[in-house]
Amino acid sequence: MFAALCEEMGAKHKTLLFHTEVRWLSRGKVLVRVYELREEVKVFLTNERSDYAKLLASDEWCARLAYLADIFHHLNELNTRMQGRNENLLTSTDKINGFRSKVQLWHQHVESGNLEMFTLTKQWQGVHTAALCEIIVKHLKTLEEKSFYFSSVSTECLDWVRDPYSSASVGGKDMTLQEQEELTELRQNRGFKLRFADLPLDSFWLDTAKEFPVLANKAILTLLPFSTTYLCEMSFSSLIAMKTKDRERLRAVDEELRVCLSSISARISSLCSAKQAQVSH
Repeated sequence: MFAALCEEMGAKHKTLLFHTEVRWLSRGKVLVRVYELREEVKVFLTNERSDYAKLLASDEWCARLAYLADIFHHLNELNTRMQGRNENLLTSTDKINGFRSKVQLWHQHVESGNLEMFTLTKQWQGVHTAALCEIIVKHLKTLEEKSFYFSSVSTECLDWVRDPYSSASVGGKDMTLQEQEELTELRQNRGFKLRFADLPLDSFWLDTAKEFPVLANKAILTLLPFSTTYLCEMSFSSLIAMKTKDRERLRAVDEELRVCLSSISARISSLCSAKQAQVSH
């Protein structure tokens, strides 16, 4: 019924999206879809005699919905940028700190009545603008203070991992004397210095492990941990693709999931050589 209504009203979309806690990107997309279909949803709920239709008829409520769609859009962009196999604790921390600085900047602009950074919300300027800005300022302030969403991680003492040749200090209290000695010696090694510009950060430290084992091990342990849950997201999507009626066999999915998530290509020729072809009689 709702799809028919959307088609009749010439809506861009025909269905609403659903939110699930398993997939954190879906929350922002759900809000944007509801906002884009607010007129269709209002008509549908009015026909169904639902009390929620009164909310969609309120300009103030729709303005708040627009802000939620905008702020979750920015959060989704941040989360998307923090995905990828080359992402680590250092790069993710930089992006989070950059976003927190943007939130502080938005806070200042919204206090002066500027909603330029929120595309959908800006369309509602003039509709209780002062009250809307007050709500947004309060939410942005809360977002800045919520440490459970943006954990306070200081990585300044790990600048030597990013670039061992330009870090100002030899090492801090978190480094042992042997680690500081190897870092000092590494900085004087012109061979590794030339390779540093051509190699990815993780490959560089793996390359130095033989000559500077203690320092390289400390750097690798910094780069190794997963900084986001993007692998969980990837495995969830892969699992949905495999658990369909079109799959070949009904069996446990652990082996198939391992193949989907592995970055190592399958050696097809080696697998085939271990099998005997069916010969004709």
